[in-house]
Amino acid sequence: MEKDNKRQEILEKMLEIAELVQIDKNEETKITDINYYKDFNFKGSNLAENDIFVVKIENADKNINTYEIYSGKTNNLIATVDEQGKVHFRPEYIESLKEINPQLAQMLNLEDLDFELPQELQPEDMTLSTEERTKILSDNKEKTKEKGQKNKQENKKELQKNPEDEKREEIAKFKNIPPNNVLVIRENSNLYKDHPELEENLYFYRDNNGVVKAEYIDEKGEPKPSRYFEPSTTSLREETISLGDDGNPVTREVPYQVMRTRNLNSVDKDIRDIRISVNIDSYGYLELQEARQGKNGEWLSHDIEVKGRDYNSYAVNQTTSIKTRKADPDKQTEAYEKAEGTGLEEDGIQYSEMYLIEHADEVVEDLMKEGYQKKEAVQIVDYMLGEEALTLEEAKEKTNEDIIKEQKDKEKDKEVEEGRTPWGDAEERLRI
Repeated sequence: MEKDNKRQEILEKMLEIAELVQIDKNEETKITDINYYKDFNFKGSNLAENDIFVVKIENADKNINTYEIYSGKTNNLIATVDEQGKVHFRPEYIESLKEINPQLAQMLNLEDLDFELPQELQPEDMTLSTEERTKILSDNKEKTKEKGQKNKQENKKELQKNPEDEKREEIAKFKNIPPNNVLVIRENSNLYKDHPELEENLYFYRDNNGVVKAEYIDEKGEPKPSRYFEPSTTSLREETISLGDDGNPVTREVPYQVMRTRNLNSVDKDIRDIRISVNIDSYGYLELQEARQGKNGEWLSHDIEVKGRDYNSYAVNQTTSIKTRKADPDKQTEAYEKAEGTGLEEDGIQYSEMYLIEHADEVVEDLMKEGYQKKEAVQIVDYMLGEEALTLEEAKEKTNEDIIKEQKDKEKDKEVEEGRTPWGDAEERLRI
């Protein structure tokens, strides 16, 4: 059982790293295999690492393969391999080695290394192909959605009982407002990671006039207005595409109210403006999302991580990360617009389905490698994205049935053309 749990953890980490890597890739490149190595030796360097993920990246047009190497402990990129097969370690990784052991780091040979993968996988090693990755995402779609909806309802019912919520109740009592009108930002929230300049001990609350404001507790324990957020208003409620999380579908919606921000982004040029979207859910709880306007003018929003509520998924936080320069609202809004024209919209567009739309060409290529003709591979993807929203295996099965039916129809047409029908054979015998 412990071994199975470990392999499941590794598999989930592979999926996370795949999403992390794919964000930076263009249409010409794609991820093929992802390998996990319990023990990995960089040949010729005297350097050995545990828990390493090696991502193979293919450029089919140029017939080039490169690699990215990630630490399983931190998910950080530690090295890249260029098209000539040379390893290039990241400067921050080399610095981390020096901090651990300066003498050992000096002895390592980390320059001009030729990259070499182990010839065989060891018992604890694993590999994951693009097709396997796509199948897992597709098969988990329904399970993730049901689990997410259930968790969300249970979390809201238990909100009052959560030990993390003591600060929220204290603020609510001081403001003379209901506790569900207060949201306290987690110390390790995605909001702080993307905007480290924000004041510590930050919280948002909805006053008795229905206006949402942002404050923080200063060093003396006194509440002070935040310098970065203006009180909410109903005059800026532009439509936003809200990223789904924990099984909740991606939606296009108009927020209840909106808060302007001041000087929150000066580093990521893919983001034109940032606002806070305010919503009140069916239970009467305050909800906040950070909304960003891309260069195309569309708004993309995601949940702000607050005490007493679930964290966002790793994939959503990576997609929206300003800290690592992964945020690009245009990519996500354009993928959603493509999904809107398919049958996926009927039961809610999931984040994994948006990923499939973005990388449909890669899935087609993988299916062609299995032996399908291009039109058949395209048909499989169409079944996955169509009204029925089939899984990969279901779409394959249906396409295989179509292929068999088409072959039978062709044979029947040929028999008719050659006069090989029951009545045609009888007429021929009479003439003889």
